[in-house]
Amino acid sequence: MAQHDHNHSWNFETLLVHGGIDHQAKKAGGTPTVPPIYASTTYLHNSVEELDRAFSGTTPEGEDAFVYARQANRSAHALETTLTSAEKGVGTVVFSSGMAAIHASLLAAGLAPGAKIVASKDVYGPSIGLLQKLFIPAGVEVVLADLCCPTAVERIRQEQPDIIYVETISNPLVKVIDIDAISAAAKEIDAVTIVDSTFTPPSLFRPIEHGIDLVVHSATKYIGGHGDSTAGAVISAKNTLLDQVRAYSHLLGSMLGPFDTHLMLRGLRTLSLRMERHCSNAAQVASFLHEHPAVARVHYPGLPDHPQHDIASRLLKPGQYGGLLAFELKEASRAAVFRFMDNLQLCLSATSLGDVFTLISYPPISSHRTLTNTELQNLGITEGCVRVSVGIEHVEDIIQDLDQALKS
Repeated sequence: MAQHDHNHSWNFETLLVHGGIDHQAKKAGGTPTVPPIYASTTYLHNSVEELDRAFSGTTPEGEDAFVYARQANRSAHALETTLTSAEKGVGTVVFSSGMAAIHASLLAAGLAPGAKIVASKDVYGPSIGLLQKLFIPAGVEVVLADLCCPTAVERIRQEQPDIIYVETISNPLVKVIDIDAISAAAKEIDAVTIVDSTFTPPSLFRPIEHGIDLVVHSATKYIGGHGDSTAGAVISAKNTLLDQVRAYSHLLGSMLGPFDTHLMLRGLRTLSLRMERHCSNAAQVASFLHEHPAVARVHYPGLPDHPQHDIASRLLKPGQYGGLLAFELKEASRAAVFRFMDNLQLCLSATSLGDVFTLISYPPISSHRTLTNTELQNLGITEGCVRVSVGIEHVEDIIQDLDQALKS
């Protein structure tokens, strides 16, 4: 799956369309424009000596070698190659889910007994659960801190962690982390940085260009984009960390299957185009909700009154603030949210995000259902909070549906 040398001069959108494919290598009988799905578990070699060498991952000529699907797969390799180029890293490892990718990234970063991690208190609920249920009992010190505030850098200096873990944009209140400030602080204390960039795929933001060590994606979301496949990815800025990520991938058995890989590659080809529509639609939906009499507050980085609007404007692709927003009903009650969601006709009540469909979720019963009322209040998640993953439908239809459901 080698890519032709001239792809280094291609623009980002072209890279995603042609990534992982070598259309220059013509074959007798015809060359497929789309790579085949390699469903084989094992791979044959010309001799046992060649098989022995293949376990290293490369041939003597430097070409990629494959032995067993848990270790490497030709389909997955094409996806990894494309994501590496898209994120400007040195290599990528793909996983069967976003949570598997997060787990491997934490292990690769050195989160072992005696280590200390500072994580944003606003990160994905199951990510906090992973730290609390798996790593704390193993002897890891976990500090959850507000890393969206102006004193975030001072807190990092004070804690002196080995690892810093943040998300570019939080769920569900879409708080924006100042990645530049976090990266600079990490370098001062020699900490490894991990950024979950699921909400900001590489068409919007590339954390490695801002000094981040490991980038994590739940590729199930925007990268796949069609709600039909589950995957995760870790892109590394350093070869030493990449080797660790790959080693843990083998040990955890969390490889991505060839069929989901095929769907992920398909999703990548339209990522830039879809994100333009996601962002455009979300901005218009946010403006509509901002003026709606049934809405008390809208959380969206593209709105001038968002607390981190200036940071988002500096970090993200100009004019594109993501496809996710949240809003709070004036009637701030669970019953009111349920009535609103039950009356939706176009928008879908579902817990995921980043699909072509507009998806509505209620954080207290989905992403944050394991938290107590006090914990929800500490995070700023009210009973009237609704999260919207704005899809790529015609924006007038989305707004009309939200409006009629709000009036109900």
